[in-house]
Formats: sequence, C-alpha cells, structure tokens
Amino acid sequence: QRSLSPADRAKFAKVVVRTCNPKAITMNQLYGSFDLSTHEWSDGVLCILFRKAAQDTPPNKNWVVFDGPVDALWIESMNTVLDENKKLCLVSGEIIQMSKYMTMMFEVEDLAVASPATVSRCGMIYMEPSTNVGTAALIKSWLLRLPKPLQPFEAMLRELLDTYLPPMVEFVPRECKEYIPTNAPNLVFSCFHILDSFLKPLLPVPITAPIQKERLEEIEVLIPRYFFLSVIWSFGATSGNESRTKFDAQLRRLMTENGAKVEPFPITDDSPSVFDYFWNIEENRWVPWMETVPVYKVPPKARFHEILVPTRDSVRCMWLVEHLLTNMHNTLCVGPTGTGKTALIQSKLMTEMPEKFAPVFINFSAQTSANMLQENLMSKFDKRRKDTYGAPSGKHIVIFVDDANLPQREQYGAQPPVELLRQYLDHKGWYQYTAPIRFQEIVDIVLVCALGPPGGGRNPVTNRFLRHFNFVSFP
Repeated sequence: QRSLSPADRAKFAKVVVRTCNPKAITMNQLYGSFDLSTHEWSDGVLCILFRKAAQDTPPNKNWVVFDGPVDALWIESMNTVLDENKKLCLVSGEIIQMSKYMTMMFEVEDLAVASPATVSRCGMIYMEPSTNVGTAALIKSWLLRLPKPLQPFEAMLRELLDTYLPPMVEFVPRECKEYIPTNAPNLVFSCFHILDSFLKPLLPVPITAPIQKERLEEIEVLIPRYFFLSVIWSFGATSGNESRTKFDAQLRRLMTENGAKVEPFPITDDSPSVFDYFWNIEENRWVPWMETVPVYKVPPKARFHEILVPTRDSVRCMWLVEHLLTNMHNTLCVGPTGTGKTALIQSKLMTEMPEKFAPVFINFSAQTSANMLQENLMSKFDKRRKDTYGAPSGKHIVIFVDDANLPQREQYGAQPPVELLRQYLDHKGWYQYTAPIRFQEIVDIVLVCALGPPGGGRNPVTNRFLRHFNFVSFP
C-alpha cells in the first residue's frame, strides 16, 4: 500500500494489518486465561486482534500477522482457525468465526520446528535471500532518499557505491572470519547508516536554505573520504584482527585499480592498516586515531577500577559507537570475553555522551523473561500521550543491553526477551499484556547491545534481530 500512488491506492480495498509477536508474550497472554482464584476470564492479545478483525466491516481487508517463530508450543491451538472450520475456539467457550475478508499470515525465518499440521494448512511464499533484493536495488533506493542539497553529488555517490560495494559484499563473507555471521543487506545498510551520519552535519539548516559555493566545494572533497571511512567501519568492523589484515589489502587493491580520487592511506610501522586512520578536516589529511584524542592523564583521586587508559582500539570503537548512537542507529558490540565491551560502553554512556542522551542499563541472564524485561523498561519510560511512552520530552534514552544472547532458549529455540526487543525494532512498540490490552508505541529510544560469540552459555541469536544493528567488533 505504501508503494502505491494515491490514484492507484483508490483502486484497491484498504488493508488493516494487525501484528503481534507470539513469542514475546506467554501462552496465557496470547490466547487468554482464567484467574485460578476468581475464575475471571482475561482476554489475550490474539483474542482482541482476532475479534476486531472479524467485526470490521467490509470492504476492508484484515490481515492478522504473526511476526515471530512458529513452533508447536502455540501454533497447535490455531488448527481450527487454519482448517476449513475457520474458527478461533477459546478456553472460555467463546468461538470467533473468521470473516471472508480476513487472512491469517505468518512471517517466519524458517520452518525448522513447525509441525506438518501447520505447514499443510498454509500457503508458502519463499523469499530467496541472495536474489530477492540485490545490492544494486539497495543503492538505488538510498540514492532516491538523498536530501535535496546533496543531489548535485548523486553521480559521484553512485559511482563510488557501484564500484566498491558489490566487491565488498562478496569479499567479507568469503574471506573474513566474523564473530557473528552477517548478511549482505545488513552490511550495505550499515554502510549507509555511517555515511548518513557523516553527511548530516554538512546539510544547511533549514534544509531548504541555499548552500554557498565554498561549502559545495568542501562537501565534494569530503564525500569520498567519508565514503571510505563508512566502508571500513561497516564491512570491515564485523571481524577480528586477522581478517582485518585481509580487508586492508583488499580495499587498498580496489582503490588502486579504480583510481580512487583520495589520498592513499599511509603505511607506517605503528599504523599499517586502513583501520588506523581518521580524516582530519582541519589538517586535510589522514591522521592516526591516537592523534584525535588528548594525552591521557590519570585523575589524582581516581580509584584503580575507574582508570580506563585509551588505546587505539578503544578510541576508534568508542568513536564509532558514539557516532552511531547520536544519530539514532542501533549498535551491536561483539567480541570475546575480556575485551572491555561493558566497561567502555558504560563509561561512554555515563560521562561522554551529549546531555540529551540518558542511559538505561539492562543485564540479561539465563533466567530473564520477556515480562520482566518489559516491566523493567516501562518503569524507565515517561508517558508522552495516550498509549505512547519513551524518553522525557526533548531527550533520548540509550538502552544498553549487556550479554544480549544469554537468555535461555525455549524448547524450540526461541528467546522471548530477544523477541520482545525485536518487536520494538520492527514495529516501534509492544502490547500491554494486562487489561485493557492495547499496543504501546515506544519513541525516542536507541539500543546498544553487547554480546560474545555463541558458546559457553551464550546462545545464537536470530538474524531477524541482528539485522537491525550496526556491528562493532572488539578484537
């Protein structure tokens, strides 16, 4: 519907989409339950959505979408809905008949744990990952969203993107050993996020104001430099030191072959890699990362555990985290235990972020549940208006989730706390699971998560959650 013009939209029936994630809530909160002490019936999220869809008047189409993993724990109760009866039978005795204008839809990552009874009752549409949306289409759609002041540079940006992104999309998964596997669209969008964050300060305020000729010349010089920094800290930021050496050689080779119109990255004994440099606007040259920060002096009254001596790795990783968070892009810090992820992120959020960003710290454990997480987060938010919650007006909340892959997996592999966060990332909110059941919109929130590679109590996390993040590896 969003892709249709107003004239074409009038030719089709309106579609009302009602979405929920069945794994972000418990079975009783999904289907409803009796209170054991009062024998009072409480509707679940599905009861409310299904009843509203059945009662909606034609010609509106109603899609009830289950955006989450399908497993036998909850889907078997849907058999009477999916077969020829088309009725939702609740424990309370209520039976809700589907109307002919309703459609049940399931959006899943895979069908590894779906039962044959479910699979045989549904039509299947398989979206091929490698061919469905290619890099060229992502580049084209990003260029269409380019702000008007930057449109004179569209040809330059198109040439850079078409030249360097396709080879990097092929190179990274083939040659680099990543802490957590990524996919091509995620890498491309990560590059766009960093590039957008670089270009945003170059825009005039207001955006409709004319740009001076000198400013245009400055932007023309900066765009290629910022582009290569974006490529380095998106495609190259997902792997460890060994793979970064391969990435360094590949990027230098591509720049040489294609005659990149920027100064080549220096090579010195102390800083031999493209990861070791940042573009200094004042000096108009590539400078080592340690030159971008003042010399560290230990505060006289600092306790031993409060001393964090900046290193090249910590300076560049924390610059990237701040660069992304201040532009409201979700960030995922990955790396082995002991690389300083938690200490560095906490220090950054507590002392070095702009004043309008307020930190909230959440620690996951094996016993963390979705309800615990939702109650904890809702206690930190302000009510902005009806059914809308978030940071206080004029501020943003940065939620730091430590050990994001620690929650114990259910029988069929789902992690409810992770699914709750994914529901926020996909749909900008979640359901209030107590009466009255309503969708709560969450605003002005950005996530930064830390996790280690799977193993030793840490579990693999669904790619549908990881795709929302820019990866920052701590080697």
